[in-house]
Amino acid sequence: MTGAVLALLVLTASADAAEGPMRVVSINLCTDQLLLRLADPGQIAGVGPLSRDPKLSVEAARAATVPQVAASAETVHALEPDLVLAGRFGATAAAAALERLGTRVERFRPAASVDMIRDGLLRAGDLLGPEARSRADAEVARLEARAAMLTARAATLPRRPRALMLRADGSMVGPGGLAHAMLVMGGFDNILEHRFDPAGRARRGGDWRVELEAAIRARPEAILIESMPGAAPALVHRLPRHPALARLAALGETAPEMIRVPGNLLVCGLPDALDIAEALLPVAERLSAKPPITPEAGGAPEGDAS
Repeated sequence: MTGAVLALLVLTASADAAEGPMRVVSINLCTDQLLLRLADPGQIAGVGPLSRDPKLSVEAARAATVPQVAASAETVHALEPDLVLAGRFGATAAAAALERLGTRVERFRPAASVDMIRDGLLRAGDLLGPEARSRADAEVARLEARAAMLTARAATLPRRPRALMLRADGSMVGPGGLAHAMLVMGGFDNILEHRFDPAGRARRGGDWRVELEAAIRARPEAILIESMPGAAPALVHRLPRHPALARLAALGETAPEMIRVPGNLLVCGLPDALDIAEALLPVAERLSAKPPITPEAGGAPEGDAS
């Protein structure tokens, strides 16, 4: 091979690297959405089928325009990707097998804060190339400006109303995690942050198991219920009919406000999560202008080891 040809090959490889990977596959719902939001369509060799489900994905429309791929090492390897995006949880065996086959795999952690959303966007942009990085920079600028605006607005409240947030599986949002961050940014005080001893009770993602009746005795002024319209029958559809919640209607004007929260905004750490905080702020502003409600005696939630 002549020196000129070798030099040309090196220059071509360098140019390709500068432009970013040409065939990218994602095998995680959250990295699916990062890829769909930041990459050129021609870079995307495949995303998972869940990314097309609007109950889970805010990028369902874009996902419908690109190939689907099962999260198996054999299927993904056959696509000859030069980059695979994966999560820290789920499809871990496939990710490890792909690495053994020589495929580059980059894993992302679930975002639990605005800072982690920012870091995920910037990292994905760096991995996908200059154009993707430019899009990531623009997303981050909007994210940080919006977060600053919402935080400043929440800081003007005369007080923070107490709130309780129920997950689709019946658990409650405790300190830590993206849902808690949006609750606080939306001007509320999470009753589980101050009225529950977390020793030995923490669950992944900041969710907790607490007896519902005990949590209600702490007199939240708002109860948020994760909503996934169109989803298969699940516990979340029965939660509003729980006897403890049904009895709240008898409290009249002091009954807590019931607020539905779109679950797809919390599945992954994307800037869209701030839609929740923005929707909560007017409610927090209205409730904070009223006198606080005194919790019932013995209203501090007791831990439930279930």
